[in-house]
Parts: sequence; structure tokens; C-alpha cells
Amino acid sequence: MREDILRQRMMLPELQLVDEAELDEDREYLMQMYPAKARLIMVMVEDECDKLEYEGSPMFATYPDKETILGISRGIFRKVTYDQNDATLKQLIDVLVCNEMYVRRNRYKRRRKFF
Repeated sequence: MREDILRQRMMLPELQLVDEAELDEDREYLMQMYPAKARLIMVMVEDECDKLEYEGSPMFATYPDKETILGISRGIFRKVTYDQNDATLKQLIDVLVCNEMYVRRNRYKRRRKFF
């Protein structure tokens, strides 16, 4: 019986709401632990993703174009380094861009469900 009640509660939409402010605060806190260079890069990543946060954006496509994502990474990479052979930094930027897009895509999907 208790399991049935728990299942019913899990299905209620009002109980499935996520406190986005709490999630953002938690994310910000954890991002403060990034190394200094990664925090600098993250600011640039956020700025680039801000430019893509509009209806119909390739960021919100069902299957985002890999070249679009890599283009964002390349642009940031050019701004932060003079050593074009720093593969590790390039990979870090790729990961940060993909992660930021993932976070924004999830937020976008959650908001669309309620509007």
C-alpha cells in the first residue's frame, strides 16, 4: 500500500517541479571550485551560449549540429591561447561547451512542458 501511495505522488506534476533557483545556486557553487583558467573559459562559454538562447536556435535542435558546437569551441580556444597545439585545453573547452548546452537544453525542455 505504501508503495502505491509513493507511486501516485511521483506521478503528480506539482511534485515533479524542480526548483531551478536551487539548481542554479548549486551549480554556481560547484563552478567556484573550477581552476582559475577554467572559470575564465566558462565565462566565455556562457557568453557564447547566451547568444544561442533563442527560439529555433541550433542549440535546442533535437540533434544539434556537431560543427556548430565545435565552431563555438574553436572560437573560444582562439581567444584563450596562443599555442594552437594545446589539445588538452581544446578538449576542456569542448567539454565545457557541451555541458553548458546540456544544462540549457534541459532547462529549456523543463520550461516548455509548463507553457
